[in-house]
Amino acid sequence: MRMQLTWLGEPGPLISTKNTFKVCVVLVVAYAIYSTALDVVNLFGDAPSYLGAFRFLGWLLFSVWSLYALCKTRENLRARYSIEEQNCAGCEDFCCSLFCTCCTAAQLARHTGEYEKYPGACCTETGHPVGTPLVV
Repeated sequence: MRMQLTWLGEPGPLISTKNTFKVCVVLVVAYAIYSTALDVVNLFGDAPSYLGAFRFLGWLLFSVWSLYALCKTRENLRARYSIEEQNCAGCEDFCCSLFCTCCTAAQLARHTGEYEKYPGACCTETGHPVGTPLVV
């Protein structure tokens, strides 16, 4: 809600951006259930040979979505703050999202909220107390 981006990391109308967090949580939980269900089937033996392909397909789709959303979120954040690419011109967002996902997520958090000044808050629309500036 702070950056007003959709679940794909792209700007969108308020109706699309209002539920971004919920959509992302549903995708993560759905993937966890899907992956666990395939593991349980494997535990009982005699699992069909194509189960491995389903597992790989689920992993691939989830990974591609995660990478794309993080990459687009970083791209939009850089555009909002007029931050130029320093390395890998044209693909820096992709490279950072792929090779250093945790660092990229931390960088995004630092740019969208000043946690030293405003503490994080659970169960709020922005992750900060009410009245905190949306973008620092």
